[in-house]
Amino acid sequence: MPSFQIAHLSDPHLPLAEYPALDEIRFKRLLSLLSWTLKRRHLHKAAPLARVMGDIRRFQPELVALTGDLTNLGLRSEFRRARQWMQEQALPPTLLVPGNHDALIRQDAAGKAALWADWLKTGMSFPSLLVKDHIALIGVNSAVPTRPFFASGKVGAAQAERLRAVLLKAGQDGLCRVVLIHHPPVANLVSRRKGLDDMDLLQSVLRDAGAELVLHGHSHRATLACIPHTEIPVVGTTSASHSAGSPDTAAGWNAIAVHPQAGHWAITVLRRELGTDGIMRDGPTHTFTPHRLSASIRL
Repeated sequence: MPSFQIAHLSDPHLPLAEYPALDEIRFKRLLSLLSWTLKRRHLHKAAPLARVMGDIRRFQPELVALTGDLTNLGLRSEFRRARQWMQEQALPPTLLVPGNHDALIRQDAAGKAALWADWLKTGMSFPSLLVKDHIALIGVNSAVPTRPFFASGKVGAAQAERLRAVLLKAGQDGLCRVVLIHHPPVANLVSRRKGLDDMDLLQSVLRDAGAELVLHGHSHRATLACIPHTEIPVVGTTSASHSAGSPDTAAGWNAIAVHPQAGHWAITVLRRELGTDGIMRDGPTHTFTPHRLSASIRL
């Protein structure tokens, strides 16, 4: 069976084109608007994002994993703009999970989710699932409205149990299970006020049901970790629109190749990062060989 290519990007934070309408003004939105005006608009730029998206298209992946935060204030106008932007990218089948900025305010959550239905692959119920060949992208929604000054996430007991069932079924079907979530499911990658509140619950599900790879965003950093007491790799990426600078934070994405082997998966993660000269280059490469639990795939 041939190798399979996945592109992982996150946190594009598309430029803010409109201010909130009067009925959309909330204290937390005003805080985020202040942050955008004073800081983030100087860091998240259209040019780096265009470089990243062009680089992804050149690699011609078969699936795209997008781990949230297309918006800044969670405005309906931003959701419409993000829908247009996604359509313009002409990407292969894509699974999107929302980020904390996308869920900043509870207002009109269903209507905004409907605008992204083509990529969320679900209504308001998660986990989501996108299967192609021997790959299962499984989306977990950790994006929930929070108090001002907090950007934390939560999976919830009901979603965690549904996730367990999806992981077990995909494993029995012999699929390579790639889990997408916005908030890092391991400690010390973000502060507590930005962390995953029920991290222990999610880790328990992953340990019990199994997964081959977990992808996340939110930290705006290129990182590598593992689910504790397992060999399940947890891979983060920088914001796809961040200005060039330190390789740990410069705009980039992860080029993931999955090679089915007898008895195991060979998964290679190549970091692609933007240099200060505007050129995309190879960063570090990591290879993992998780055991294939199911015998249903034959080479």
